[in-house]
Amino acid sequence: MKKLMVASLAACTILGSTAAYAEERGRENSPFVYDEEEMGTRNWKDWDVTVGIAGEYSPVSPGVDKRKFDVLPYVDIEYKDRYFLNFERGLGAYLLRSDDEFEYALGAAVGYAEGRDESDARVELDGLGDIKATAEAVLFAEVEIGFIEVELEVAKAFGGHDGLTVELSAGIDAPLTDRLFVGVEPFIAYADKKYTQSYYGVSSSQAANSATYSKYDAGGGFESYGVELEANYKITQNWSAIISTSYTRLLGDAKDSPIVDNKGFFSVDMGFAYTF
Repeated sequence: MKKLMVASLAACTILGSTAAYAEERGRENSPFVYDEEEMGTRNWKDWDVTVGIAGEYSPVSPGVDKRKFDVLPYVDIEYKDRYFLNFERGLGAYLLRSDDEFEYALGAAVGYAEGRDESDARVELDGLGDIKATAEAVLFAEVEIGFIEVELEVAKAFGGHDGLTVELSAGIDAPLTDRLFVGVEPFIAYADKKYTQSYYGVSSSQAANSATYSKYDAGGGFESYGVELEANYKITQNWSAIISTSYTRLLGDAKDSPIVDNKGFFSVDMGFAYTF
């Protein structure tokens, strides 16, 4: 359910951790010793910029037995540790943020809710029509202690599925070597009736247009749970390779939907990112 457009749910966290860890170990112990005068935007003390490209292989819709491959841009730009534009949440700002030993943040953003095209799976989505992509308002809170990070995100779409979703996750990311960072992030997601009816329900008009499905009302509730595994390999001081795989298990009315072929499914993301 996550935006789905994410190349790696915790890619920015891992990228940030790479620099922080190297700094903590000290220049004499890190293979990525650098001269700040040669680090491009790192010398613009107010900016952090990472860009790249990623490929995503995932179901065309949650639980549907038809997959697609998308090539997507990866962007993570932050200004003065407060304003950001990134692939995960969109354009936003931290309303409250602490970088002490006990780190926490509260923020808001305008993001992007991916839609669904019936043409991507004519048989599996017979008669169900499209769900339009749209903007969404996002509120989030984060708490980080050491390698452990807990996140709560609430998103409300304006158009498209027009629903509200809530996701709670608790992740750990840590270095295995000076170059390789790995993370694991269990999550659980809630969705209101508008969201579940859009993705898992069948309305009267959809049933009339479909030779496959009868009417099905999907109510709100816990929609899914799962776990995401990610790895970031520092190829050079600036270049990183990112890979992420997640397993999602549907719950409640989402699981029981006649549209759903796979109650549990995997998604895989791979990409390369350059940090200036």
